[in-house]
Amino acid sequence: MRTIDLEKFRLRTFVQRLAEMGEVEVHPESVALPDVSGIVEASEKAVLFKQAGPQKLEMIGGVAGSRRRLAAAFGTDARGLVPEFMRRVRSPHAPLEVSSAQAPVHQVVLSGEDIDLSRLPFHLQHEFDGAPYISSALDFTIDPASGKPNVGCRRLMLRGRREMRTNLTQMSDLKRIYMACVERKERLPLSFVIGSHPADFASAALKVPMDEFVCIGALRGEPLPMVKGVSNGIPVPADAEIVVEGYLDERGYTEMEGPYGELYGYYGPMHIDPVFHATALTMRRDPLHHTVLHGGRRLWRNDASSVSAMYTEAAVMRTLTEAGIEVAGVRAMPSATGLHHVRVAIRQSAAGQARAAIALLFKLPLLRLVFVVDHDIDVWSEEEMDWAMCTRLRMDRDIVTEGGHFALGMDPATGEDGKMVKGGFDMTAPFGAGARIEDRVCFAPRSSGAALAPVAASAREALASGPRYFSEIMNALGSRDGREIVLALDALREQGLLERLANGQWCLKSESA
Repeated sequence: MRTIDLEKFRLRTFVQRLAEMGEVEVHPESVALPDVSGIVEASEKAVLFKQAGPQKLEMIGGVAGSRRRLAAAFGTDARGLVPEFMRRVRSPHAPLEVSSAQAPVHQVVLSGEDIDLSRLPFHLQHEFDGAPYISSALDFTIDPASGKPNVGCRRLMLRGRREMRTNLTQMSDLKRIYMACVERKERLPLSFVIGSHPADFASAALKVPMDEFVCIGALRGEPLPMVKGVSNGIPVPADAEIVVEGYLDERGYTEMEGPYGELYGYYGPMHIDPVFHATALTMRRDPLHHTVLHGGRRLWRNDASSVSAMYTEAAVMRTLTEAGIEVAGVRAMPSATGLHHVRVAIRQSAAGQARAAIALLFKLPLLRLVFVVDHDIDVWSEEEMDWAMCTRLRMDRDIVTEGGHFALGMDPATGEDGKMVKGGFDMTAPFGAGARIEDRVCFAPRSSGAALAPVAASAREALASGPRYFSEIMNALGSRDGREIVLALDALREQGLLERLANGQWCLKSESA
């Protein structure tokens, strides 16, 4: 029988790894729950609370709130994240079933009157939230009609000691499954996992043609150990921190949920949602509670923004590569939710490829702004992107707009028709540019630091083989100074032998005719 390490992908284990990287800010003091989100938002690191709320619970926030931390979850660095993500998606792993006795998440089991959800750290995450929330839940269910597993990300609004409201507004697989249950007047067994590895969180929002339990294993890089719920039989990760088991009732959409701070940094409107009824609460003996940052003005610190940026970059790379366009770099901006703004560097092999790239990327859902640059621009550098915009973008020629695209209902930048207008910026140099000196990018002289062996005995001999730039004459003569070459060229000029070309090269006079 295969040995399963049920601590390797535990959230607490990953937090310990982040601490070793210097990526965790620890608050040992008692912290009131309404203060949690403000502290997480203000920190550039993940934040570990040792005494959150009156129950003095241990809670972590912002574990995936930066590119570096998310990359650490995949065992790589910021620039290696998307290639590693794409590699793992192509390598599925079927889950492994473990017994309840083996599962750490079943070390503590509460049912019936012992369930008290109000003892979990639900907290106000934005000033005008409708009630305290848990924002980090992953939902696990099996479609009763098809038997197909489903996993998603869900926020939970506390309703009572054994009830929650859950956001099921936007169309999703879970909403379709639940609406079919309501039509059949059936309850939908469902479990919420609170406290899981960032790879699980990333998988929950991913749409790929793959069994969704298998997909979590793919992103982990090994099979997912799963245990069946003690009250509803729904499989969940056996190495999770906390699980709330239960069901969505058969009454359908019955109660108002929200408002809540949303991904654009504005509040979402009140809306109607179903009620979840808890039938069991299971957890580790030493559970690490989990919260994610969502909304607010610092979108780049939101967990979802980093994950969404990873998805967007992977989609851009796949789309352009399949079209035969070589991608030299891609970066989706977490400060724009990770979904709406992308920078792409391409290596042009034909005229018009930048415009072709923009047209292709306009087809990706939600992507609104596309900036295309040449391969010599580092898309991770604000300075280089600004330089490309200043020197290669002509406003009357290089901006493309296209309306009529799908937009999320909460998107504040849509028109009266509820549609999105997309914009593309061609910040590439004209294909084939470089014949003129004015088309060439200037750099400091490139030197190895050591004297070069001369290949010519004089400036005249160096120019005998054809026109040369001054630095090329220096290299030919093995010069590490250059001033003596100026004198040698002056002597050739006095003899009437020297001429200059329009691009700045020096040549012997007979060659310039």
